[in-house]
Amino acid sequence: MRHRWLFLGTFLAVVLLTGGVLWITPKIYSATATLQLEPREGQPVKVNDRGTLAPADDNLIDTAVMMMRSPALTIAVVRRLHLDRREGFGLPEKPGAADGPVGGGTQGATTLAEGRAMLRVLALTKVRRIGVTYLVDVTARTGNPELSAELANGIAQTYIALSAQQKQSRSRQSADDAQARAETLRRQAVADDATLQDYMVRHNLMSAEGATMAEQEVSELNRQIAEAQAALAEQRGRLAAAQSQLARGGGGADIGAALASDTVRQLRQQEAEASARLAQLDARYGNRHPDVIEARNELGDIHAQLQAELSRIVSGLRADVQIAQSRLDSLLASRGGARGSLAQNSAAQVGRLELERRAEASRAIYNAFLTRAKEAAQAGSLADTDASIASAAQVPSGPISPNRKLGALAGLFVALVAALAATGIAEYAESRVSTRRDIEQALGASYIGAIPTLHSAARVKRGSIAPQDYVVSRPFSMFTESLRHLASSLDLLGADGKRVVTITSPLPREGKSTTAMCLARTLALSRRTVVLVDADLRHHSTSDALVPGREGEALLRVLDGTLPIDEALTRDTASGLMVLTTRGEMGGGEGISRESMMRLIEALKARFDIVIFDSAPMLGLAETRIVTRLSDTTLVVARWRRTPLRAVETTLELLRQSGSTIAGIALSFLDARQYASAGLGDAFGYHKKFKGYYAD
Repeated sequence: MRHRWLFLGTFLAVVLLTGGVLWITPKIYSATATLQLEPREGQPVKVNDRGTLAPADDNLIDTAVMMMRSPALTIAVVRRLHLDRREGFGLPEKPGAADGPVGGGTQGATTLAEGRAMLRVLALTKVRRIGVTYLVDVTARTGNPELSAELANGIAQTYIALSAQQKQSRSRQSADDAQARAETLRRQAVADDATLQDYMVRHNLMSAEGATMAEQEVSELNRQIAEAQAALAEQRGRLAAAQSQLARGGGGADIGAALASDTVRQLRQQEAEASARLAQLDARYGNRHPDVIEARNELGDIHAQLQAELSRIVSGLRADVQIAQSRLDSLLASRGGARGSLAQNSAAQVGRLELERRAEASRAIYNAFLTRAKEAAQAGSLADTDASIASAAQVPSGPISPNRKLGALAGLFVALVAALAATGIAEYAESRVSTRRDIEQALGASYIGAIPTLHSAARVKRGSIAPQDYVVSRPFSMFTESLRHLASSLDLLGADGKRVVTITSPLPREGKSTTAMCLARTLALSRRTVVLVDADLRHHSTSDALVPGREGEALLRVLDGTLPIDEALTRDTASGLMVLTTRGEMGGGEGISRESMMRLIEALKARFDIVIFDSAPMLGLAETRIVTRLSDTTLVVARWRRTPLRAVETTLELLRQSGSTIAGIALSFLDARQYASAGLGDAFGYHKKFKGYYAD
């Protein structure tokens, strides 16, 4: 609060400066386009030495970022967006400047305008990879929001277009090279195949399905022989089973071939029916009945037919065995002849295999180049690129710089910090009398007391009443009590002895006259005989305030003996105080001498208990030293937080040099409300607690 004006001034200055900077700072708009790189790799993720997944080829991503910052791509962006024709990019700084081609005027050479635009684009754009991902941000910052978005998208699109163009060019070149090589390899493969076929024809090595004729014949005979051997074994098994069943006396009823024969099944059924009918007739008519005999004969015929059929079946099994044996013998003879032919071709197989390997190698190489040529030709006809736009740049809705909201908050914060810093520096560097510590420690003097201002000590409007009048109207106020405290410190309230007190100050307007008048009236109201001498021959503030209507130089006339002292004194009707005034301009030889002042003091001490001199400021005026040297004690009044410490220190040195007795220093114009922040143990630091004791 002591430095509130410095605080407010610094704060407002920084705020205004911040506002001016924010106002004149050009707006910057930022737009970002995001590219997603898609490297065509067989292994998109590789494993590092520790076995953990690591990003694929980082060099590929870094290369793409550097390509986006390359002069070639930047020139392509300039031409794509016609930036060489825009102000601030390609237009020459001086009208009429040369703008010809830099590279000698050849096709594609860069002009001066394009070169300037390229440098400007590189300065306004930034390309960076996002972390360890395949995403790349292209950011453009200009003073135009549409241009920022256009520039960021232009770089991204130009990179994709140039990348696709370069890939198509490489693919077409690769396709042409592969096609030429494939034609040469085709002729070599045809020649190798012809050599192989001629060799196989000459050595009777013609093959089908990967084997020679002899090999296929032997293989087929082996397969047929195996089948014939299996069939023979099967037929022999059937015959052996049938013979075994007949030998056991089963009548051949369970022979496999008989079981499969329809004739045998029908005869078996007739046999069963005849046996059943015979049993019924025999049970009904007896063994000799004609029907029984007829049924028995019929059953015998059926048995005879059944045995004949079984014999035929066994005979057929023997014939099947003979046929299978004959077929097997024939196949074995054929295989022997085929093996002879196969042995004759074995020596020629070594040469055939060598020629076959050579022909297969020629065909494989030819097929590989032919496939590569077709793939390259197809890739050259397609627009393929390793990047795509993941997020196109949008026109920014507002500038990123200056951020006026953030700037305003930062300005307020900086203003607050600067104001606090200025206040702290001012407080630290302050070399004025402010506290009791300044008086006692810095100056080595005694602290007598302090006189507050009326508006801080009481509810009095500034300038509504004079302090010397207030002590009369409010004798029990805090302001008047401060004067009693001052009188007590000067030992002016005792009943015994005479006291001569000189009140001075280092500089003008320090409040010494007001202090002298208030102190004199306060002492006069306490029934002490008091005289106040206005010894300030130049300003005579006391005379003007207490005796405004009186004319003449009373003090000087008393000193030179032209006016008796009793006639020179004027009574203050409000307090009973006697005043020795001085007024008017000083003559050339007039002034205060030591002898005349000694006579005046002796005369006043004879008439009054307390003599108070309101002298001129100490610094710059010599007559004050005479008065202070002849006084019993001297009170130095310093204005609170206004009088420099150096001035008070000089005043004390002058008083000591003149042999004056220094009572101490009193602070004037003290703000009682603020003193709590600076007072060290003085009663004014706790003035709020004593409100009930004062009658303001």
